[in-house]
Amino acid sequence: MNTAKQQIRWKKVATVVGIGALILMIGTTAYDRWRVSLGWCVRFKPDGSQKVMYGDDCWK
Repeated sequence: MNTAKQQIRWKKVATVVGIGALILMIGTTAYDRWRVSLGWCVRFKPDGSQKVMYGDDCWK
């Protein structure tokens, strides 16, 4: 009986963690799209440098 409760508990924990990770990924994507829609973004170059761009430069 104790192992049955333990299995159910781990399933609930895994479900909550999975849903939380999904919400986090969706929220991060939505924030990024919103930020770009405001007209600014950051581009990263292979050498590790970054450049902040504004307006139409974000879509190029």
